[in-house]
Amino acid sequence: MRRGITRALAVACVLLLTVPGASAGSAVTMYDVVSLAEEDLGLNGATLDPSGEWAIVFGADAYLELVSTSDPTTRIELLWNSDVDLNDGDFHPGGQTAFIVGREGQVLRYAREDHSITNAGGQLEFGQTKLTAVAWNTGGSWAYVGGEDGWLWRMRAAEDGGAEVHPILGRGASDISGIDCHPSLMLCVVSSIVDGIGVIDRDHTLYWIGGTGYPWSDVQCPTGEYDECVAVSSDRNIATIALDDEQPSTSGVEIIQLSDAGGYLTGLSHQQGDRSLIIVTPFSLIEHDLSQSLAFPWLEYHDAVDFDASISGERIVATWSTDRDSGWILTDRGTLVQFHPPLSNSVGGILGAWILIAIPLATLLVILSLTFGLSPGLRQWFTLRFGSDEEKRAARGAARRKKRR
Repeated sequence: MRRGITRALAVACVLLLTVPGASAGSAVTMYDVVSLAEEDLGLNGATLDPSGEWAIVFGADAYLELVSTSDPTTRIELLWNSDVDLNDGDFHPGGQTAFIVGREGQVLRYAREDHSITNAGGQLEFGQTKLTAVAWNTGGSWAYVGGEDGWLWRMRAAEDGGAEVHPILGRGASDISGIDCHPSLMLCVVSSIVDGIGVIDRDHTLYWIGGTGYPWSDVQCPTGEYDECVAVSSDRNIATIALDDEQPSTSGVEIIQLSDAGGYLTGLSHQQGDRSLIIVTPFSLIEHDLSQSLAFPWLEYHDAVDFDASISGERIVATWSTDRDSGWILTDRGTLVQFHPPLSNSVGGILGAWILIAIPLATLLVILSLTFGLSPGLRQWFTLRFGSDEEKRAARGAARRKKRR
């Protein structure tokens, strides 16, 4: 009987070992592909409206297009007669307008009402500065604009149809790589190539709070649930920025390095809740969970190569979410790739059924094996009640021999 239990336990263990690994490879799989154009568009990014339904994609030669986030085949062309490269964009919290910034001090305004594009700023306000980042503050009263050589401004539309622009004092000397504003605090965070990470308070005062010397490539404040934001550097560092709303100058920066990560961390996109996706070159993604201060592999380069070697050679410039673990990847060429978890990873599928059956069964068999091994009396009782005739005769004989002794 004991040998039968041992054999059953061995079979259960083999079944567990042959169950497909849920965590092997990437957490998501690439699926449908949509191309915005046959030629290389030279895209630099995308900005989503507050509802998450539409994204403005932008790039070289003032390319602009409004794309449905759920179905990228639904698009609206946005026209602007210029050859200026556009580098960053941000929707107003109200969702009716957006700013897109680019080279030579160019700031464009998108109006959702008629999908028009108009000039919102240029050389008169920003000179020939290459503008690299823009973000609206929490209340939508001002937008912060960053550029090369550390330039920072606050701007808003003026009554005469132009723009009201003021420089931010205390700027650094290196390019601004990202700006994002916290969803619930009246604070915005700035990342720069050399000068570190800064915080802008409600009075438009800039405080540099740490991270000097790191090549920060982007910053994001993914959720209003935590008073924290995240920044990434091209040399595989992640900074968690703890914001102090009462004394912004005392906000802190904690930096960790992803020593096992390959490639360069080039950007951040919000996925859902407190989770962000770190964009990596070559073609891969890392999930960052703000609540746990942890990063996990999301889409690995070798899986992208297996899916399509030509697409894996493109550069990811943005992602957006359509569900907790699903969404779309946007590349510089103008390729959109859908991603979501592999069907085999669904707990409700075959894998889940194997796990739900095999693990409790193996646990029960282990307990029974140990119990029978430690309790000869229990083992004899079980054999006499449930064993075969041969096993019962052997058990009775063993019991008689034991009594004679």
